[in-house]
Amino acid sequence: MAREISILGPTPDPLQAAAASAVPGPATQAEPPVGGAFLLGSTAEGTAFTPERCSAEQRAVREAIGSFVDREVAPRAVRLAARDYAAHRELLAILGRDGYLATTVPEAYGGSGLDHVTGIVITEALTAAGDFAVTYGAHTGIGTVPTAFFGTEAQRRRFLPGLADGTRVAAYALTEPGTGSDARAIRTRARRQADGSFRIDGAKQFITNAGFADLFTVYARVEDDRPSEAGPERPGEGGREEGIAAFLVERDTPGLTVGPEESKLGMHGTSTCPLTFEGVVVPAENLLGTVGEGHKIAFTALDAGRFTLAAAVLGSLRPAVGTALAYAQSREAFGRPIFGFPLLAGKIVGMAVRTYAIETLVYRIAGLIDLQVRAAGAGGGPEAARAALEEYAVECSIAKIAASEDLAWVVDELVQVHGGYGYIEAYPAAKAYRDARIQRIWEGTNEINRLLIPGTLLRRAMQGRLDLLGPARRAQEALFAPSTSGADGGAPGPLAEEMRLVDGLRTTTLLLAGAAVQRFGRVLEAEQELLAGLADLAIALLVCESALLRAGQAAAESPKAASAHDDLARLTDIDRLGPAELGARTLAARVAEGDEARLLQAGIRRLLRREPVDRVPIARRVAESIAAAGGYPI
Repeated sequence: MAREISILGPTPDPLQAAAASAVPGPATQAEPPVGGAFLLGSTAEGTAFTPERCSAEQRAVREAIGSFVDREVAPRAVRLAARDYAAHRELLAILGRDGYLATTVPEAYGGSGLDHVTGIVITEALTAAGDFAVTYGAHTGIGTVPTAFFGTEAQRRRFLPGLADGTRVAAYALTEPGTGSDARAIRTRARRQADGSFRIDGAKQFITNAGFADLFTVYARVEDDRPSEAGPERPGEGGREEGIAAFLVERDTPGLTVGPEESKLGMHGTSTCPLTFEGVVVPAENLLGTVGEGHKIAFTALDAGRFTLAAAVLGSLRPAVGTALAYAQSREAFGRPIFGFPLLAGKIVGMAVRTYAIETLVYRIAGLIDLQVRAAGAGGGPEAARAALEEYAVECSIAKIAASEDLAWVVDELVQVHGGYGYIEAYPAAKAYRDARIQRIWEGTNEINRLLIPGTLLRRAMQGRLDLLGPARRAQEALFAPSTSGADGGAPGPLAEEMRLVDGLRTTTLLLAGAAVQRFGRVLEAEQELLAGLADLAIALLVCESALLRAGQAAAESPKAASAHDDLARLTDIDRLGPAELGARTLAARVAEGDEARLLQAGIRRLLRREPVDRVPIARRVAESIAAAGGYPI
């Protein structure tokens, strides 16, 4: 458990308080929805977790991290930017001493007992630490999760306490020079030796924290050279064991060489090095999980990493709004601050709208993961957290794509607001622009994640885990139903029309997915453009619905804030549903021909038809609220 928070001085420990508040009470929790349930039907208002529902203890954790950044990170800024390994390790040690590295570690091994919402609060707040936030995220996320979730009792007791207190630093070694995103094409080999140990040979590329990490989770293809005594694929009975596996490899293992630091476009203060394995012998007890489980371990870690990435991006979005506003209010042109020009102010409004959308999405998903973990009961342990991440793998991919691409838009506009100064390194826009680019690449490229979304949903439907067939049939029936334009008898409210359109997008997505399966069947996997288009519809659906749910809950819980929430949610809806409709109509032309295609096109137009909305007064109100707040208005 965490100890006294030295970064705040002799005050009550906010981390312990947050951990205590995360313990579920009596069985009052709602049944957690299955992953992908947002496609099956609308979510009841009041059930989605939102940032406004963060506890006082979680807000105290946010303040503690802010104090840490001011007191510990800022004085080391020059050293961190110069990639001073000692500075990174010093900061990890401070966070570890106070319990902030133990968010993914079970309490029995030095963990802090925090829920995912609190973990997101920490990650978001720590983004202010700049490049060090990447070090932290790689260590606590993809670096620690494999051992925490899949390690044996002996492995957990051996490695997790050091990872939790910062005396050990972790790294994740999956990517290879010639394979990129194709994890199944791993060329690094681990040959099983007569004594049961493994000899690893190969290379890894772009390994974050590699310059100073103590423990690497290394993925390799196992080749068993031992003679078969009990038939293939029967580990423990003398059989041959082959497949992808994960290994815990310590830095000082003979034959492991850490290459030079890469010269990168952005994230200059972070460590990124190649690894070479030449006859690296790893004892059998360092095999993580079983042979053949490597993909499962790798993808679970990536699910955690994708979601953590979205939270880190959120930590970059909020301050970008304030940075843009401060410059626009101080920079004058034509006799007045440039923020006074609606076209320029509109850029900052767009930044705030995207921040609202991602903030809402990230906290909603964190709430879902926590609900799933709590449903497993007190004895769930790391297995419950692992299962929850797998359950919401689709949502994690959606968060990763939406957050990274919205950040790309925001930092581009941040440069534009600064004009020529945005291109000058002395101003903050340049670094923000460079650093943002990697977010669309690591933790699985956005292209890979776009294919994972429909692929996972359809696979679960075939397995009986997700009932897509019934909703898809109802979507088909909706083609012939009377028009739903305007009020449909649903819950009244200022955002009722927007929620109707979200329901229309849900029906449209199911309709097109069903048509795609009918037309292409088993060769659908080759239709990558179509699959990516379906993913984009799912992304727009989850983002828009989340924003509208949050605004509705805010109106009920804090009427004074209702107007700002309504405006931001409405702009989210306007800005995303238009492109979604165009994308849907493009997909319709691919999945159908002739009369069927015309019927689909007509149905999409009817489902997504809306009365013209004047965006200008809404955006101008948001601009006023940004000015009044001095930055992001929520």
